[in-house]
Formats: sequence, C-alpha cells, structure tokens
Amino acid sequence: MFRALSLLPLPVLYAAFAVAAGFLRILGWRRDLVVDMLGRCLPELAPSDRDAILRSFYRYLGELAAEVMHAGRISRASLEQRMRFENPEVVQQALQEGRRVMLLAAHHCNWEWLLQRCSIAFDAPLVVAYKPASWAHADRSLEFMRSRFGAEMIPAGQLVHTLLERRGRVPLLALAADQSPSAKSEQQAWLPFFGQETAFFQGPGWIGARLGYDPVFLAMRPDGRGRYVVRFEPLAPAGERLDQEQILRAYVSALERHIRDYPALYFWAYNRWKRSRRPDV
Repeated sequence: MFRALSLLPLPVLYAAFAVAAGFLRILGWRRDLVVDMLGRCLPELAPSDRDAILRSFYRYLGELAAEVMHAGRISRASLEQRMRFENPEVVQQALQEGRRVMLLAAHHCNWEWLLQRCSIAFDAPLVVAYKPASWAHADRSLEFMRSRFGAEMIPAGQLVHTLLERRGRVPLLALAADQSPSAKSEQQAWLPFFGQETAFFQGPGWIGARLGYDPVFLAMRPDGRGRYVVRFEPLAPAGERLDQEQILRAYVSALERHIRDYPALYFWAYNRWKRSRRPDV
C-alpha cells in the first residue's frame, strides 16, 4: 500500500491526506495528549494561541503524511529544489579537513526528506541510526525509502558497535536524537527540556565526546508548502571538544529554541513525558 500510494502525484496526496487529517482532528485523535503537551511546554501562551497551534499541527500532519508517501518516488532534482541547505559549507569544510560530523535532527518538519537530502549533499556516505518498526513489512518499506539515495541504515541498538568496528571509516553520521529511551535503558540522561526533566539517549553525547564527532544541529524551517530551508548549527565552537553532557545540553537547548520558533511543526502526538525520573537515576 505504501508503494502504491507513493505513485500518486504530490498534489493528489496533499488533498487526500488533508481530508484524513481533518477527520483525525474531528475524531479527536490524540487531541488530549497534544493539548497536554502544548500546555506543558508553552504555558506562557494564551489558550487561543495554543488552539491555533493545535489546528496548525493537525493541518501540517496531513501535509507531512503526504510528503512521506511521496518520499518513495521523489526525484533527486525535486528533493534538491524542495529542501534547500542554507550553509552546507559547515559540514563540507569539516569533512574536507578530515573531521567526522554527527548530524543531529529531530521529529520536526519533514525529517524523512531531510534524511534523503543529506544522503546526496556531501562527498561522504551517510550512515543513519534508526529505530526499526515493530511490523517487519513496514520496516522494510521505510528502510527502502530512507536508503533510496545511498544512506546506510543501522538499527540504533547496533550503532555504537558498528562505529567501533569501523572506527575512523564513518565520516558522516545522522540521527534523530529527541526520542525517549525506555525505562529499562541504562543509556539515558535527564535534562531540562521546556522546563521539565526529560530523558534523552546518551548516545549522541557519548559518540561525539568519545569518538570525536563534531555535533551539528539541523534547524529546519518551512519555506512554503512542501519546501524547506535547513541551517547547520555547530553545537561546539570550531576546534573545541565538549564532554558528552555538554553535547546533549547544547542539542536540547537548540531543539527547544527551534521548536519555540515553529511550534506547529513538532510531532506533539508523541508522549514525551509518559514517565518521571526515578529517585535513584
């Protein structure tokens, strides 16, 4: 079904998923959760402003679904046209100087097109950490889509082992670092995010500090329907090494600032605070 839908023209997909998103909003799909997330994170806004963000969130959800479906057939030329990089020299120069780069993204705007665009933008193969889907067929379809332009997909649980095994031979790495680790995970750090203690995977901090990757935040913003601009924001001054907590804190700070700038484009339907920090953690 995924591949069949991807054959439809993007305008048709936009129209179809706009209807679907409208039904989701009417039926209240995850509405209580999204309202709670917005209230937690943006309490300083008037209720009417949060309601406007809520409506925009559902509207963009339909656009995002259409674009993800289109990712299965989008051409390289169209991808380059729709996803513009503002300052790719930040990454290009680091790679030319022999440094390794870790691109840190989030579930904000169209992260699927972003992955594909990064696959064709630089003179280095892209390795991407991902969380496999629980349904095997869906996982294969997503992996096919994400690797269309040459990205190598590595399950997140195997990432560190892969990097150690290939030490020095993975110059360009990308991951969405805003997901929540499981309660049993020992690889988690609790950091303030929108004024609340929030669990993050320690992996990006450890990889950056221990394996010598330059951490770069990908700040993506809309530039019209189906068009985006990406700015590469180094999380450390050139030549300076941060420890793993400093890297994570810099990422979380950049992410929160960017979400505040474009709040309707964050995936609020994910329960980021479904558990609290245990006293012994």
